[in-house]
Amino acid sequence: MGRVWPLLLRYVFLATSAMILTVGVSKNIQRRIYSAGIIPDQYRYGDLYNTSCLKDFKEVDFNINSELSPSDKPQTRFKNVDLYTIGDSFTPMDTSFYAGDKNYHIWLGVNQESVTLDPTKNSILVIEIIERTIQERLKKDFKALYIDRGFSVAKKPDNRPPHPPHSGAHIFEKFGEQINQRLEFMLFNFDPILILKELKSQIMLSWFHRTHPGAIISKDEQFLFYQIEADPQSPLSAFYSLTPTDIDSVVTNMNSIREHYLKMGFNEVYFCLIPNKTTICAPSLAKYNGQIPAIESHPNLQAPTLSVIQSIKPNPSWFHKGDGHWNVHGKRFWLRTVNGLVEKWSKKNTHNH
Repeated sequence: MGRVWPLLLRYVFLATSAMILTVGVSKNIQRRIYSAGIIPDQYRYGDLYNTSCLKDFKEVDFNINSELSPSDKPQTRFKNVDLYTIGDSFTPMDTSFYAGDKNYHIWLGVNQESVTLDPTKNSILVIEIIERTIQERLKKDFKALYIDRGFSVAKKPDNRPPHPPHSGAHIFEKFGEQINQRLEFMLFNFDPILILKELKSQIMLSWFHRTHPGAIISKDEQFLFYQIEADPQSPLSAFYSLTPTDIDSVVTNMNSIREHYLKMGFNEVYFCLIPNKTTICAPSLAKYNGQIPAIESHPNLQAPTLSVIQSIKPNPSWFHKGDGHWNVHGKRFWLRTVNGLVEKWSKKNTHNH
């Protein structure tokens, strides 16, 4: 019997290791066990908390602060307006929260959609872009992101050659990074592990005033930010120095996107530039580059904008404490802004370009 237990433990260890490795390789299996509640969501307290593990930014009511309710849906839907939106992680809400007769949404870089415009309605497109990605998305990649992978009137055939099958020798090379992320997701996000991570993070902050790479804390320790937003040396920061040519290029490409959709038959294309969390919550962190105001007031800009920066500035509480995105108050502001635009267009005569 004494020999049986070590052998049994060995088999249990091997079986457990095989299960963990299988989950690491398979995205589908990981999603299934996550959906079943077997492993916790690593972002349940906010993405910046997940990066920093600072207890003071552990937003335990994160979901409550995030989720819209049925009462946020519009009481009136305007039958002569169809709304189309393209956005990122700041606009994840279901299209039922919009006031158009029909509402369509594209999560940028994730999905695209073929649509048929109704000539009896006003078809309005609103493109939301977070400040940190303006120079990234509206420069050389603008056509691939907002035109080729935007709304289209007919699905284009995919003429790309099929991917060659991967041999077993390359499977770990192909999934290596994802394996590490999935294993960390599965093994190191249970609450007892987070307590240890929080202790380490608090020591780093208290003794050295340092946070984990990827997150930066404000001088008064009241706000937490993405490092790429707060570091003036980061091209994604609102404190990064821009040239007039940088602004001119963005404006030119915004006009090109608008012209493309007007030719497709849309009545108008609006851009909404959402300020970074640092722009609102830590404006004195460094010198603001003024990118959003410079774009919105540019004399050559033909595309209309839904300007929101002045309305958001007095409301830093619209952003999550432990996350880089806005909370339910920010989402409601977005809905009020867009649905107000829909109502405005409902009063216009229907026409197409």
